[in-house]
Amino acid sequence: MTILAEALPPDLSGDVLARAGAWTTGKVLCSALSVCREWRATLKENHVSMAALLTAVRGSPERLRPGELPCEAALMGAVRMGSEGLVRHLLQRPLDAPRADCQDGKALLWAAGGGHDKIVRLLLEWPTHAPRADCQDGKALLWAAGGGHDKIVRLLLEWPTHAPRADCQDGEALVLATRRGHEPVVRLLLEWPRHAPRADCQNGQALVAAALHGHEAVMRLVLEWPQHAPRADCQDGYALVDAARRGHEKIVRLLLEWPTHAPRADCHCALAGAALGGHDNIVRLLLEWPTHAPRADCQDGDALVYAVIRGHEKIVRLLLEWPQHAPRADCQDGLALRYAVSGGHEAILLLLQASAGIHVAIEPV
Repeated sequence: MTILAEALPPDLSGDVLARAGAWTTGKVLCSALSVCREWRATLKENHVSMAALLTAVRGSPERLRPGELPCEAALMGAVRMGSEGLVRHLLQRPLDAPRADCQDGKALLWAAGGGHDKIVRLLLEWPTHAPRADCQDGKALLWAAGGGHDKIVRLLLEWPTHAPRADCQDGEALVLATRRGHEPVVRLLLEWPRHAPRADCQNGQALVAAALHGHEAVMRLVLEWPQHAPRADCQDGYALVDAARRGHEKIVRLLLEWPTHAPRADCHCALAGAALGGHDNIVRLLLEWPTHAPRADCQDGDALVYAVIRGHEKIVRLLLEWPQHAPRADCQDGLALRYAVSGGHEAILLLLQASAGIHVAIEPV
């Protein structure tokens, strides 16, 4: 509170309280909410006071990072607030003004990631010590792409000097955009006329990221890209594994039905992942797939063990009752039974004991 009192003009509190109605005749009290609203509105309009407040609070010794100046901390705070006027005021201060490119362009990164296109342009156009558009190996582009800010992505790529490459950091901007499902940004990057990232960059990581988070439209866009499209079974089918684990049935089916290089239904640990996630519909889909279906007891019954660990009774029953190659209830030296005891899954324990013909006490894991 002492810092705040020293940072703000002494008459400001009275003005705020007056606006909130504290001195209105016949009114005993004004609400705390109305005071907070007036403080917010006042400081938003008063760049001088807000700059002093940010410098005092964010620039306090206990909050400063090694080598960071109070004025730089204030600039970062203004950028994260999204206040173009406050950023401009801080950069224009006659004394202790921060450099626009301080901390290797960190303010530009925050502005790009937060979608503040006006602040991005302000920083890039600043007449002295403007940050490079490709500072930190294009990290501003990555943050903008990950946030889905296609306007800022285009602004950075089109910047006349030191523009980042669309494929910088081995196409990481594309991977981040697919992970978040930002289809316009994905298309913008892939269609960029110079140094566009490959759709299969990082061994198909864009496809895997989209599958993990359930972005079907983005997955289809990447798989159908006319040049360097990733294989549907890239990374040993890991897109299928992630989709199965997260319960994205449409994506699992899309991958398995892909006309070229579809992943095998028994690849890696897709069945175990679906069991762990509790997705009985996907477990059944994989087991019933007409080609290369996994065995219900594959990997020595891992799917059963994982289903028991998470208490997915429906999947445990499905696996135990599967007509071909059902896992043994005492697989892996009775591990599933012991997990059922330690997890307190009584119904599952009864299922396992009935299947294994065991009716004795089981030691927990």
